[in-house]
Amino acid sequence: SPEDDSFSTEGVPKLIGRVNDYAGLLTSHQIDELSRISADLEKETGAQMVILVVPTTAPYSIEEYSLRVMNGWGIGRKEYNDGSAIVLAVKDRSARIELGYGTNRFFTDDMASTIMQEYMIPRFRNGQYYEGLRAGATEMAQTIRQHTPESWRP
Repeated sequence: SPEDDSFSTEGVPKLIGRVNDYAGLLTSHQIDELSRISADLEKETGAQMVILVVPTTAPYSIEEYSLRVMNGWGIGRKEYNDGSAIVLAVKDRSARIELGYGTNRFFTDDMASTIMQEYMIPRFRNGQYYEGLRAGATEMAQTIRQHTPESWRP
C-alpha cells in the first residue's frame, strides 16, 4: 500500500543497497558476500548488478515487477544501459534475471535462462536460496566480465 514506508511510488521496494532482502531470508554475512560480487563487477566493468528478494511480486507478474525494479531504481549507467538484477519471490516460487538493453546486446535471454536453470533453480528447489543467488550472481558477473566492451570499462 502507498502508506507502507518501505515501498516507493512505483510499487516496488526502496533500493537499500546492492542486495535488498525484503523477505528476511539472508544473514548479514550472506548479504555482504553477495554485495562483494556486485561491487567487484562494477569496479571492473562499470556494470551494476542488484539482487532483490521479496515474498511476492503480486499484483504484478515477475517479468513486469523486475522491469519496474530496474527502471524504478535506475540500475545501470544511462549511457550504456548496463544494469542487471536477480529477483527472487520466495512465496511465489519464482525468480528472474532482468537485463538492461545494453547488457542484453551481449548477454542474451538464453544465457540468462541457462544460468537460472543450471545454477539457481536446482538450489532454490532445495531451499538453498543463498547458494542459488550466489551461484547465479557469480555466473552473471563472469558472463558480463567476459563480454563487456572495452570502451564501457572504467
